[in-house]
Amino acid sequence: MNRTQKEALCFLATGLLTLTMCAYMFYKLFILKKAAAGCTERFLLLAVLILVVGALLTLMVWSFKRQSPKEPEADERDKLIYNRAAMVFLISAWIVLPVVGVIPQLILGYNGCVPAWSLPLINFGALVILMMIYSAAVLAQYFFRSGDGNK
Repeated sequence: MNRTQKEALCFLATGLLTLTMCAYMFYKLFILKKAAAGCTERFLLLAVLILVVGALLTLMVWSFKRQSPKEPEADERDKLIYNRAAMVFLISAWIVLPVVGVIPQLILGYNGCVPAWSLPLINFGALVILMMIYSAAVLAQYFFRSGDGNK
């Protein structure tokens, strides 16, 4: 497993944890219209946040460590995979960003009000979704051995 695969796998895992936490907070705030009231609920959200930060730190240590000093940084196949995954990221950004902008209107209606503090959180959720799509595109290309001709 090379560095790019390690990074994509860790981004996918931390993205799933982050999206789960964001979806729960979205459900609690906008569907049930309640804030996190109990101490247990706040502690749980903080524990998930600490877990995500710890996973990202592990990602940084794990991905920068090479298996051998002679291991190349990236070859032509890796660069092709980066370019294809970036194209998938760009196309999905053109789809995800408008969808994320319309979802609050669909939930709250035309006369609803979105709190100003939630707008950066909505954009952060969109960024997490896009990074997960990028990571999935990288892993899928490595899994199917894109560009090699053999499976």
